[in-house]
Amino acid sequence: MKTLITPNLLKFTLTTIILTIIFRLSLSTSITSKVIIAVILSAIIYSILMWFNGRYFGRKEYEYLPIYDIGFRFHLSTFLSHNVVSIFWFVFSFKSHYENIKIIYMTALIWSVFLIIHFIYFLSIRKSTIRNLDKEDLFE
Repeated sequence: MKTLITPNLLKFTLTTIILTIIFRLSLSTSITSKVIIAVILSAIIYSILMWFNGRYFGRKEYEYLPIYDIGFRFHLSTFLSHNVVSIFWFVFSFKSHYENIKIIYMTALIWSVFLIIHFIYFLSIRKSTIRNLDKEDLFE
């Protein structure tokens, strides 16, 4: 079977890391400046850009590997990328002095619950995802 770590997934992950760094920078700057509207706009713009990121690379991924995997690999890479960047943001002291790392941990904890639910759903439908595909496309 073709590899699960594809070029499109890697490009998506790299773009996610870049967008998350920009988001963390704008968020920390906005919090330091105490500009609430900038905090809200940072989150909204980050969400929109991440949606376009997933949509673009998700479509390219489907063209490359037409398996209906409900986006679990993308969800997992987003979870890891966002949380690793956010933790390193605190480790390297780029944070605002008003930010607390407990928020990062709480976000990761809540997000991990949704990731586990997604994983369970992924496992439950994975056997039906390769129907109607030519065996030549599956094996190299």
